[in-house]
Amino acid sequence: MNEKLIKKLITAGSIVALVFIVIINSCSVISPNERGIQVTLGQVEGDVIQPGMKFHAPFITQIRKFRLEPKTYEVSFSCGSDGAITKDMQTVGSTVAVRYVYDEKRIMDIVTRYQNDAIIQGAMRDNVKASLKETVGQYSIYDLVEKQNEVTTKVAQAMLTRMADYPIDISQTTITNWDWSDDFDKQIKETANRAQEVKKAEQDLKLAEQQAQKQVKEAEAKKAAAEQEAEAELIKAQKAAEAKRVEADALAYYNAKVAQNYQVEIRLKELEIQLERAKRWDGRQVPEYVPLTAAGGIVNLPAARE
Repeated sequence: MNEKLIKKLITAGSIVALVFIVIINSCSVISPNERGIQVTLGQVEGDVIQPGMKFHAPFITQIRKFRLEPKTYEVSFSCGSDGAITKDMQTVGSTVAVRYVYDEKRIMDIVTRYQNDAIIQGAMRDNVKASLKETVGQYSIYDLVEKQNEVTTKVAQAMLTRMADYPIDISQTTITNWDWSDDFDKQIKETANRAQEVKKAEQDLKLAEQQAQKQVKEAEAKKAAAEQEAEAELIKAQKAAEAKRVEADALAYYNAKVAQNYQVEIRLKELEIQLERAKRWDGRQVPEYVPLTAAGGIVNLPAARE
């Protein structure tokens, strides 16, 4: 191949590569979950760059990108000299995780006031340490074991206050992996075992009380059933006695009516006899009685002689 042609190809290739490099360095793409800041020779230019393609001067201009997605910054403290000290002078360690996101309205501050994210994270580490030590110092180690949620809430509130001037929004602060001396860990286990025994005894007592209450309720139910049954029998007996009394009253009434009717019949017979006397009377002495037959009929007496 001709030497001149090779040189031309090399020169053309170099030009193409240079143009490509210039193009690459003169445009930046901002994704939907990003925002950008344009920095030219160390000076911030313009406003926050929204998602899309941004053209700028190559090599001397840089587009710094900041992702608007939650991040987690984690700080661990050992149980040694770096740990927090409780009110009763016990050293504890832990792991604190802070979940945060850039404040879109203050992204410009990241570059103009804090230069980069490392400074913000450094401030976050210092404030986490200060918030944890300040809060833990308010509790004894025994209270710390029982009130871990309360301690976490106080540390989270302290972090919100301390980081209020920084261009971030803290959504959550959690404390995990509490660490203390082996001796205290042994005491915790023994205390937990005793508490479990006490809890079991309380449960057994509660179960016995429930069983006793059940037996009392069953006895009361049986008593109530017996009382209801006795009351039913009493009502039944009263109704039977009432029925007997009504029956006796009816019989007495019947007998009285029969006797009354009998007296009426006797009186009717007497009136009939008197009537018969009146019919047969001839002005002379009439016997004081009128013979009757066995069937109750009047015997015809012979006429008196003159």
